[in-house]
Amino acid sequence: MEQIELNETTYDSCVERMCRAVMDGELIAFPTDTVYGLGGTAFSRKVLEKLLTVKPDRNSKPTAILMDSLIRLSQFGGDVPGPKIVKLSEMYWPGPLTMIWHVSSTIPEEFHGKDKTLGYRIPNSEFLLEVMRRTERPLWATSANLPGRPAPRLFSELDPMVVDACDLVIKTKSLLLGKSSSVVDVRGKHAVVLREGAVLESDIEKIWKKA
Repeated sequence: MEQIELNETTYDSCVERMCRAVMDGELIAFPTDTVYGLGGTAFSRKVLEKLLTVKPDRNSKPTAILMDSLIRLSQFGGDVPGPKIVKLSEMYWPGPLTMIWHVSSTIPEEFHGKDKTLGYRIPNSEFLLEVMRRTERPLWATSANLPGRPAPRLFSELDPMVVDACDLVIKTKSLLLGKSSSVVDVRGKHAVVLREGAVLESDIEKIWKKA
């Protein structure tokens, strides 16, 4: 397990190292704009197997990806998002909102979430966006906590078992937002908020109705 610290001085080297980790299928703990994430390149059996050794519960299987642009929603979702979805994305991406949308039939079924869906989010993290742009790959990111424990906002809050299971850990001294992203199902006529996190349910509904 390798640990590196992300700061202004080490930014470029951290981007390069995480890019290698993504391309090599390593399990990575990394800071997002909300809480510490645990994951790696999306749709990788190698990463999934490693992740499930840390979080073996079936419900811990990652069913959401981080991506670098709205174009990826059509690419991985297989459908063109409508104006209401575009409006939500304009308001909250990059940021702490995960949208539940369709998943393309080109994505192996083992990586699908419930009802052939995935969660999609563009994080407000230039570091992660740069990694995804360079590698041209989305990232799996589940919260870097053991089942039943709170999601870590600081490196010091990461459980040693999680740290030891990773191939790479990217540390930061910054305090993260501390609230998980809000999750909203946008497949139907109405926006259905499945989890209220950093974005209020009332704000999501207001924007959806106006769009």
